[in-house]
Amino acid sequence: MRPSWLNRIIGSKLYKLNRHDNYISLYNGSEIWIGGLGDKEQVDRILGHEYNTIYFNEVSQISYHAVTTAYSRLAMKIPGCRNLFLYDCNPASPLHWSYRVFIRKLDFKTDTPIVRPEMYESMLINPEDNRANLAEDYIEDVLEILPEKQKARFRYGQWVKGEGCIYDRFTEEMIIAPADLPEMEYYTGGQDFGLNIAGVKIGYHKDKTYVVADHGGHNITTKTFNDQLKIRNWYNDDFPVYCDPAGGERIQEITGGTKANNAVDSGIDYINSLIERERFYISSVCTGVLSEIWDYSRDEDDKIVKINDHYMDAVRYAIFSSVQQGVIIG
Repeated sequence: MRPSWLNRIIGSKLYKLNRHDNYISLYNGSEIWIGGLGDKEQVDRILGHEYNTIYFNEVSQISYHAVTTAYSRLAMKIPGCRNLFLYDCNPASPLHWSYRVFIRKLDFKTDTPIVRPEMYESMLINPEDNRANLAEDYIEDVLEILPEKQKARFRYGQWVKGEGCIYDRFTEEMIIAPADLPEMEYYTGGQDFGLNIAGVKIGYHKDKTYVVADHGGHNITTKTFNDQLKIRNWYNDDFPVYCDPAGGERIQEITGGTKANNAVDSGIDYINSLIERERFYISSVCTGVLSEIWDYSRDEDDKIVKINDHYMDAVRYAIFSSVQQGVIIG
């Protein structure tokens, strides 16, 4: 339902829609630009402007790196106006970056308290709050009979594991502090390409597998990303980095890069077998992997939901490709 102020503007024709550049000019000189962060062209268009307000819609489906890419654009100075970021979402898992930042008030990267927590406010809006504008009995006849996880999320706004979660048996007890990581016998890496680029470093100790580090970027070149890994001492050890086979020439720009085995179902089954036998752990500093693992899911047709799955792909490349080449023992 459109807010009343927007109805008044549209009804009185006090606006002009520019379809070519995708923005609305209002009667008072303000402009509403409509864009996205889903491809390079959209990102470049956003980065070419300054804004007074940036509204991120459905951030449960937007990576932290994509959101922070737009942060520098909140630079427009207008007397009497306060610059704001606004966000909305259907709650994701409690490991998602938005839960960590807005609910727990923790820095997404360091897991330490946010310096200015008063800047990160949140509110919960449930269907009950909008009952007057919903179809009669929608809440009782539709939302109340949803499966438990979906009802918790869409009826009550709770942060829960995604419906159809692929790694449903992964628990918070499998998240360990960096200081508790054992000395690794060897490492492998995993690399996913795209506008959202993600890499992981996997360590192996006896019969256990550990995600020890991850790093991601948005709208950057492969070379820049690889240089960032070098700065983080990612490649102190010589190990193979199994890359998305669709990466083509980009694989050559990754230190130790080689084509990954992309057997999706077999790779998922193998990682699930590690989880079930309590042989899979994730370092608490791996915020990218943790933000995706409980939202990585299948839809009603048993197909993987291809949203925010870049770290999950990288983890699978690193672990299962190594298995197929006979590297992992145990």
